[in-house]
Amino acid sequence: MFGWFKKKKPESNSAQQEEKDESDFVDDETQVVTNEDKELEAKGFDPIAQVQEQDKENEGIADPDKLEYVGYHDIPADDILQLVLNFKYFPNDEDIRHPEGYEKGGRICADKKVVTKARSVGKEMVKQIGKKILSGSLNLTKVSFPIRVMIPKTALETSVHGTSVFPLYITKATMTPDFLERFKLVITATLSSFFWTNTFLKPLNPILGETLQANYNDGTQVYCEQIMHHPPVSYFLVFGPNRKYKYYGYYLVEGRAGLNSVTIINKGKRSIEFNDGQKIDFDFPNELYSGTFFGQLRQESIDRITFTDKANGLSCIIDIGKVKKRTSDFFQADVTCKGQKVSTVFGTYIGFINFDNVRYWDYRYVVPHKIKMDKQPLESDHKNRSDLQALKVGDIPLAQKNKEILENLQRNDRKLRETYEKQKKSKK
Repeated sequence: MFGWFKKKKPESNSAQQEEKDESDFVDDETQVVTNEDKELEAKGFDPIAQVQEQDKENEGIADPDKLEYVGYHDIPADDILQLVLNFKYFPNDEDIRHPEGYEKGGRICADKKVVTKARSVGKEMVKQIGKKILSGSLNLTKVSFPIRVMIPKTALETSVHGTSVFPLYITKATMTPDFLERFKLVITATLSSFFWTNTFLKPLNPILGETLQANYNDGTQVYCEQIMHHPPVSYFLVFGPNRKYKYYGYYLVEGRAGLNSVTIINKGKRSIEFNDGQKIDFDFPNELYSGTFFGQLRQESIDRITFTDKANGLSCIIDIGKVKKRTSDFFQADVTCKGQKVSTVFGTYIGFINFDNVRYWDYRYVVPHKIKMDKQPLESDHKNRSDLQALKVGDIPLAQKNKEILENLQRNDRKLRETYEKQKKSKK
């Protein structure tokens, strides 16, 4: 079933193939330091001195029951279809933002327990590893964090969480032959998902070969596999109801910590294909977490996300946070067709999305759909991990012990592969 991930790269023409070769999967020495971090360094800022709170070492960061998509749609396929058929644009009454929107942009962490736990573990990590971890040059995906700061989900599950509005927007897109309208709906489904997927809770790092099988009530099928350890690469494949569309791609994530921030860089790529051949390629923005040691802990999606339909000449390049006199979560960009402007998108990923003053998404009205894990998955399924199972029932010591066992097994497997490759080369 998962041979597709191992043998076949995302479909592309020859020009695109160069963008998806092995060079994309190589670590670099990128250093990420925000302007705020530079100012703090100049002032002699000591992050350790800022954290006074002490968390409970045998207590998890979040209540597992609150992580099971509370409030999401869990309705029959026929009801989902009716939602799609009855979908109409929303009142364009105001430039609304979620109440948790920060005054300068992004979204705050309103959970004090999460803030306390994250800062305490951050302090612990600085003591163990040294301040190099805050230089912006150390890739955090190579650092082993205590399991008590994680949630009982792996990054495979959180990576496909962004499909939770697909049963509405992408299914709606399959019902129109208008390539431009589909393009708008794909942009809407992507940007609106940030509202639900951006979180302050760290998932477990997937183990090489780990898999995920899931579905939505409308018949959407979701598959995922961890195909590389370092750098961590997660591939995903999603089929819509009756296979009217296919969504696929990969996440390639690294993290860099500054004195009071963490930047998540996603070098992944993705595509969506419809049955009539329309294909839309797009990437990911980066994420910035500020206030990691003091001040308001907040999250922002930053930098650029690009959407392209080469066959139909459609393009939209969105630079987030560049709208004058607006907070950093706002965006505005032209949709062009063969170089000519055909539409304008405007909004904020924590509030609304308009195309030419027509509201396609409003957080007050759209409810995401609940993704359900398959009940009879492969043995390699993420839910079978011993550390995840212990963490889910709140046994932190056992979860940490099991996590270390799995990490050591993975390190040993990597050494065996490296030894084999050396022996293979020496025989040539």
